[in-house]
Amino acid sequence: MVNESETLNGQEEDGVEVEKEDERAAEIKKPFDPEKIKVRTLNVLVDQLVQRVKHCEIDLAPDFQRMAGIWDHPRKSRLIESLLLRIPIPVFYVAANKQDVWSVVDGLQRTTTINDYATGNFALRGLQYLAKFNGCKYADLPRPMQRRISETQLVVNVIEPGTPEEVMFNIFYRINTGGRPLYGQEIRHALHPGPVRSYLKELAEFPEFLAATTKSVKKDRMADRECVLRFLAFHIDPWEQYSSNDLDGYLGTAMKKINEMTQDGRNECSSAFKKAMQAASDIFGAHAFRKRHKQNDRKKPISKALFETWSVGLARRTRSELKELIDQKTQLASMFMALLNEDRDFDVSISYSTGVPTRVRKRFQAVDQLIEDCLS
Repeated sequence: MVNESETLNGQEEDGVEVEKEDERAAEIKKPFDPEKIKVRTLNVLVDQLVQRVKHCEIDLAPDFQRMAGIWDHPRKSRLIESLLLRIPIPVFYVAANKQDVWSVVDGLQRTTTINDYATGNFALRGLQYLAKFNGCKYADLPRPMQRRISETQLVVNVIEPGTPEEVMFNIFYRINTGGRPLYGQEIRHALHPGPVRSYLKELAEFPEFLAATTKSVKKDRMADRECVLRFLAFHIDPWEQYSSNDLDGYLGTAMKKINEMTQDGRNECSSAFKKAMQAASDIFGAHAFRKRHKQNDRKKPISKALFETWSVGLARRTRSELKELIDQKTQLASMFMALLNEDRDFDVSISYSTGVPTRVRKRFQAVDQLIEDCLS
């Protein structure tokens, strides 16, 4: 029996279809100059780390931290126990800006746990080797033990300002957090502080988005925010202008532009997004942004490529045009199924290496033509 979440590629992550040769796993198409890698390794005392947090010189990106999954009390306690036992802990990776403020990309939970304990926010529990300190906050420890923590040297790899963003991405793609690779949107979130973070979160919580995606796109690895960002990127800079082979870089640039927008500009994008989500839901129902090859197909996972293509295409239409498309929704759905079944190039454009310019143009042109044919 075929599983209901099966995709054409046979894989699904976070409620969205995994694209073969996905941009986060693809080989480097254009190798960068190794001389542009600017990384310095520092030995930082726990005391210095705590002072940096206190003075807002470390950006912990708290909502990103929640997405990564908060450590439970025993795990926090075991990390502190490792410091007390002088057991080395993994290195930290941070990106520094021109003011030497650090955005923590790898080591968020460890940084937060160390800072929380050093500032008296929790007591130790469930220690394996130093059970006599169970129930102790930092201030309750004997002074030699306090000093053992505060003078622990942490190894921090600092990505220097001026390092090209594509270089940072490549470095961070090679990092594992707790044995798992970082996802593109998690990295973008860490590298781009500012209004864009809360803005993407806000749009991902719109009732219209949740209805159009049937709440199936998971939040814990920021898959929902990546979907929103992909709409915004091609809404702000039309797909006709896309010429890069680097979709990750294109999305990063979009985050910068959103940070620089006026509130009126962001409000316009929000309205266009709501309009597109409502229309997609009204036209396709539970099959919005999903591959559907026949009428009685099981519901597939959300396709990121279809999400950006249909949402941008619908956002460009007037209210009267959208009303006509909704009236003709049965016909439009049939035309879309025919496109998926009969146009191999279109299927490839939404399934494999979707950041390639020819494939971006193919899928946007095909959906735009579909809409035009339905309206004519």
